Amino acid sequence: MWISLKKILPSKIRSWGMERAVKFYEIQQGWDNILRDSLGPEWVKKSKPIKLINKILFIDCLNSVWANEMQIKEERVLKLVKEKFKRSEIERIRFFS
Repeated sequence: MWISLKKILPSKIRSWGMERAVKFYEIQQGWDNILRDSLGPEWVKKSKPIKLINKILFIDCLNSVWANEMQIKEERVLKLVKEKFKRSEIERIRFFS
């Protein structure tokens, strides 16, 4: 009997302990869309998610000016990340260059 990958894959990802990595990959892939939707097109390609550790999402920015500007917008971006990716465990975002 054949079983669809769509049915098997989510449980296998969880059992292999890869669920967190897959969800982080989704954030990486959708990052520019979040910025475009919330802050505007001029914010695209200025930063990228690097890692998620202890409920903090670390974002590498183009330079210190962009890191500072994004830090000012942290609340707004955090809210969108939580909504779009259903990631309620993320409590803060740290921007650095």
